[in-house]
Amino acid sequence: MRAPHLSLRSLASTMAALCLAGTAVPARAILLAYEPFEYGDVAVPSEGQYAVGNETAGTGLLGGQDPDIGPTPFYAGPWIQSGGDSQVVKPLPSLAYPLFQAGVGGIQQETVEFDCCSFGRSGRAIAGGLGGGAGPEVFYQSFLIDFGTQGTDDPVEFGFRGHELWNGGVGDAFLAVSLFLNHFQGINELSLSVSTLSGDTTVAVGGGGLDLPTLAAFNDGTHLVVMRYAFDPVAADVVSVFLDPVGPVEPLIPDAQISVAASDLFITHQGAFSGFTFSGAGHVPGAIDEIRWATSYREAVPLGTPVPEPATAALLGSGLALAGGLGLRARRRAPAGENQP
Repeated sequence: MRAPHLSLRSLASTMAALCLAGTAVPARAILLAYEPFEYGDVAVPSEGQYAVGNETAGTGLLGGQDPDIGPTPFYAGPWIQSGGDSQVVKPLPSLAYPLFQAGVGGIQQETVEFDCCSFGRSGRAIAGGLGGGAGPEVFYQSFLIDFGTQGTDDPVEFGFRGHELWNGGVGDAFLAVSLFLNHFQGINELSLSVSTLSGDTTVAVGGGGLDLPTLAAFNDGTHLVVMRYAFDPVAADVVSVFLDPVGPVEPLIPDAQISVAASDLFITHQGAFSGFTFSGAGHVPGAIDEIRWATSYREAVPLGTPVPEPATAALLGSGLALAGGLGLRARRRAPAGENQP
């Protein structure tokens, strides 16, 4: 039986209040969830194990699976499949990153189907949600992600690739936060987007220039991402991205950051790797692994955080091209179906 729900927002809010009040009780840095996509020959949900799946055969689909992911009851239910966009856990080695703590289990990766396409989108509810006026509270999310390559496919028709979080459901109509590239909308470099009732804002990560070939050129295409969600009922809600951060200490300057009106952002569902590519069978789909949620940067980034090669650090180091400030540009959400964000 699943452990009774502990209010994560209450935990974060209480720690923040204690700090502001000057109490001698120190705030605890807590790892809330660690998702390595662990699998077994026979899935044991109570032990956090998934059944290995096959999208083409329609077996062992991610949607509907409900493993217990600790160390706290961070998730509120099973994975939800968006329409016909099925996904699976594959028994492949965990994504690897230089000097990063070795992972366990498999990965969530798209599959090229019908000799042409890879497509998939799934989400899992977060217990109580994040933001929405509670707080002040801060959450950190980290993960390893590979955006894939185009291989022999048309290099400018890579579709949509990224990681998404939603408010109220799973799909385009519920978008809250996304880290992505989207050929369908002409956003061909890695970007951060935040969507609320007040509107949508998108900024390029690292000041721009991180297209699919560039992302694939470093660390065999695998990147460490740390996202910081700072919710404030009085000031502003702020989402920050650190791409391939160096060392165990939170960088002073993020590689992308968006502020929205106080209490405007609410996140109820976390995705895996969302991808839609229809340009042929020669591309390598993206993947995600080693997802962590925590109340501190240090807990979200395990020991052995890598120091990138000099060329990587020069291009992707925190604060690249951000000294002059990020150029925020508002975008209007383009109408799109489930398979074409």
